[in-house]
Order: sequence, then structure tokens, then C-alpha cells
Amino acid sequence: MPGNYYLYTMKKITALLCALVLLASCSYQHYTYLTAAEERESVTPSQREEYAAYTWRLERPDKDGLPSGFRTCRDEFRRRSPVPGYDPDFVPTRKGLDELKISASSDFSSSELDALVAEIRKHHDGPITIVDLRNETHGLLNGNHVSLYGKQNWDNIGLSREQIVETEARTIHGFLGRQVELGTVSGGRVSNTTRLDVNSAETEAEACAKRGLGYFRLTVLDHCFSDPRSIDDFIAFVQTLPENTWLHFHCQAGMGRTNMYLVFYDFLRNTDVPTKDIIYRHFNLGGNFMLYNGDKENEEEYKVPLAKEKAEMIPLVHQYIREQKPKGFKVSWTQWKARQKGKK
Repeated sequence: MPGNYYLYTMKKITALLCALVLLASCSYQHYTYLTAAEERESVTPSQREEYAAYTWRLERPDKDGLPSGFRTCRDEFRRRSPVPGYDPDFVPTRKGLDELKISASSDFSSSELDALVAEIRKHHDGPITIVDLRNETHGLLNGNHVSLYGKQNWDNIGLSREQIVETEARTIHGFLGRQVELGTVSGGRVSNTTRLDVNSAETEAEACAKRGLGYFRLTVLDHCFSDPRSIDDFIAFVQTLPENTWLHFHCQAGMGRTNMYLVFYDFLRNTDVPTKDIIYRHFNLGGNFMLYNGDKENEEEYKVPLAKEKAEMIPLVHQYIREQKPKGFKVSWTQWKARQKGKK
């Protein structure tokens, strides 16, 4: 009996110690990139000069047809070329996916905007809002989609959304009645330059208003995990949406920032679906893989830590949403993230 009691006692102590270790590992976690987004955009004017724009690029000539990468959550999963970290044998659930009223694409010309609205109308007869995720200055000249381009597409790094939007409207409108030189950019080099006599100039917000569409702007830096203000503002925006609103997301290519915010929206609507499933299903619909860790052969050096940051931080956003949605998001992502900094 004493021996059995001893063994019983030791098992209880061992179980208690294991529970304490598990609790400690859950309560005290270290996250490498908690402050990276703020630090990245805290730049001086002289530091900003490194990323100054050096050309206007013609991104989407005005033509009929859908913009590149157009997709909805009701599409079938595609066979995608695997990237490092992606498990091709994993089949994510579609739970809650087909009910999401969202679509995505690259940016668009005037005619392509009409085409994507017509395509959405095949599924939806209610209000449509365009969610524009671009930090860079852009607009529509003679119906063509154009943008300012600098190193890494970071010309507006460090500027507030209000500064970007105000300067953008003034710049785009200033081309009316003038001539502008446009080119294409590959590997940082400008080619295929052409001159355009501008007889119409409008911001994307104006193009949407003219068609009776809603428009919501976030200024998210290209290639990066989102700044905290944009995440907080997006969550607040989603909470106020009328039930029957369809959202169409885009950035420049419709692959990186777009997929990140599609994942965020899915997190908000489907908190009970595992993080991995949500990230995989949006990759399988199109766009970048949000768990990619930057270890692709010949990856550009500056993109490696940015990829690692996204792979770490995006699942953390789901953790935050799961914790705070039942409480009405009384604690913002910015506040919640700051609290995690002390948990090591």
C-alpha cells in the first residue's frame, strides 16, 4: 500500500509539473516581430529619400475584361505550384468559405472595374465596396491605372494615410490637360516608355463613387506585414458593415497584401476554423502563401525578414481575434500586441 501510494503521489506531482510547464509555455511566449511594423515606418526624411519615386508606371492599360487574378471565395481550389513550407497533401476545409461575400484581384483600369462589378453581380445584388490596400500613389489617367514607383515600391514609407490620400488626389488631378511619361518597371529598370496626353484624371475613390460603389482605403506597405493602425481600422470597418455588403480587395498585383487581408477577413468571420486551413484555402484560391518563410532559392535579400515576419504575425492576428471578438474588440490589436511584448 505505501508503495502504491508513493507511485500515485509521484504521478500526481509529475502531472502537476507538466501542467505548470505547459501553462508557462502558453503564458510566456516570445515573438520576434511584435514591433517591426512600427519600426519599419519610423523613418526620417533623409531615410525616405532612399525610396523616392523615379517613374510613373503604366500598370493596367484601359481594356475590356477582368483584372489579373480575379477570384471569389466560391471558386474551386486550384492546383498551385508548391512553395517552401507548403504541404501539397493538406486539404483545407471550406467551412464558412462559400458564404463569404468577398472577391479579389490586381488593381484595375476603368473598363476592368466595370467588368469586375458585372462579374460580382452574377453572385450578389447588394452593395459593393472596394477595399484598396495600396500605400503607393496611384489613380486613373484616361482610364489607365498608373502609379508612382520607387525602390521596393516604398515611395510613401513613413507617411500617414491622410498625407498619402491628400497628396495623391492633388497629384492625379494635376495631370489633367497635361502630358505624362509612363513606363513599365522590371528589376527596378524602366522600359517601354510612352507619352500620354491626359484628358481624364480621377482617383480610385472617385471612380468608385461614379459607379455607386463604396470605397475603403488602407495604406499598407508593399511586401510587408501590415502596420497596426490599418489592422485596427479594418476590424472596426468590418464591424460596421451592413450584412449584405460584398467586399472586393486589391493591392497592386492582388497577391500579397490582398491575400493577407482576405485571410484577416476570414479570421473575423470564421473564428472557429483553424488558422492553417484559412491560410491554405486562400493560397489555393490564388495569391501568396502567408506561411512562406522567405527561404525560396534566389529570394531577394530584403524580402526574407519580411516573409518571416508575416509567417509569424499573421497567425498571431487570428489568436487576437479569437480572444477579443467575443469581448467586442475593447482591446485593439495595437494594445494587445504591446501587451505580448512583455511575455517572454
